[in-house]
Amino acid sequence: MKIQTAFMKMNIRKSWKGILTWSFRILIGGLFIFSGFTKAVDPWGTLYKVNDYLTVMSLNLWPNLTLVGVFFLCGIEFLTGVFLLLGCFRKSIPIVAGLIMLFMLPLTLWIALSDPVADCGCFGDALIISNWATFWKNILISAGVIWLIKYNRLQHWIITPALQWICFVASGFFIVIISLIGYLYQPLVDFRQYQVGERIYDVETSVSELPSYEFVYEKNGERKVFQENDELPSEDDGWIFIERIELPRNNVADSYKHEKNFRIWDKNGEEDETEEAILSEGKELIVMMPQLSLVSPATTWKLNSLYEWSLKNNVNMIGVVAGTKEEIAEWEDLSMASYAVYTADDTQIKEIVRGNPGIVYLEDGIIEWKSTLAAINIDDFLSPDTSTDAKSFGFENYAILRNIMGIYLIILSVLIVLSFMPKLRNLYFRRSSEKNEVGKD
Repeated sequence: MKIQTAFMKMNIRKSWKGILTWSFRILIGGLFIFSGFTKAVDPWGTLYKVNDYLTVMSLNLWPNLTLVGVFFLCGIEFLTGVFLLLGCFRKSIPIVAGLIMLFMLPLTLWIALSDPVADCGCFGDALIISNWATFWKNILISAGVIWLIKYNRLQHWIITPALQWICFVASGFFIVIISLIGYLYQPLVDFRQYQVGERIYDVETSVSELPSYEFVYEKNGERKVFQENDELPSEDDGWIFIERIELPRNNVADSYKHEKNFRIWDKNGEEDETEEAILSEGKELIVMMPQLSLVSPATTWKLNSLYEWSLKNNVNMIGVVAGTKEEIAEWEDLSMASYAVYTADDTQIKEIVRGNPGIVYLEDGIIEWKSTLAAINIDDFLSPDTSTDAKSFGFENYAILRNIMGIYLIILSVLIVLSFMPKLRNLYFRRSSEKNEVGKD
């Protein structure tokens, strides 16, 4: 009796361990998948966040090395999540997850204590949580990973070890393709404001919802700050405009970071030209350059060709850039731009469109499509076979994502079915054998 009771307790303990292990697999695997995918779908956003960290740490890495690191981070998080969820590499993948958390846990503690950035960017722009919430989340994940390191290998797989290499290749291709499309074109899923189908600028936005600014001028080596309601000094009197500073509302930094507050200014950065620059009626192409100094001169021909096309097809085209007056003057001289050039804050440009340059097409002030300039596969817009409809230059984001994800999920489904085929076959033969024995009796 005592032996039977001991066995029952052992079985209960095993069942609870199994339930807990599977719970950690699902929860932690799902978090890693979500984190990796939201970063990978928008590699530009992830790159901006990583550069923020590097700036705070005073680290100056080779840009291509940083970009490779971003792709690696997205890929390793996504693959770790998929393998945890499907029970692949049951012994090694929890160790990989542990190494990731060994890096992330002290990093997020430092972020929570020193608050060097507004948010950690753990889930891209899809989900913004506080820095302390991120740290405590990582504490719980680390505890679950420790459990999985000990017990994960004792639980069953969903994809058999013989087919795990196919899962690795398929998952790797999937996340790399998603990342490349997000980098070379635009994110297939846009978690930011200013999405396709929305207005880029709402003329009915109340004054209280708009950001406030300070203007910094310099004269004879002395700098002075002017408020929006102040009379701004004239450059004829020796004053030189230095910069425009966006002020937080309610004295809380980044309190409206994800609200629509896009503003366009003149080339001097002094006069708000938003209502004049963005057409409430008609078609408009906006060329956006968040880092004007890094725009390749090779793009000038393509941009000028696009401008000539827009004139022929009754489409207004403007440029909105982030740069100093000297950089703007140099760009206009180099590119021989005939289109109107305005300025905007680089962070707001990056919020609207990815790429440098990026293109936004509007109809009656509503965003129809967004793209990098390089992704528009037309070298000369004045070529006779070029479409006269600007809508044809865009892409069907969700159709592309649906097709890619559909193929990926089909591959995983086939692998799962193949993995359980032997067990299903054995179950079928066993039941057939039992029926035959019953028939003989």
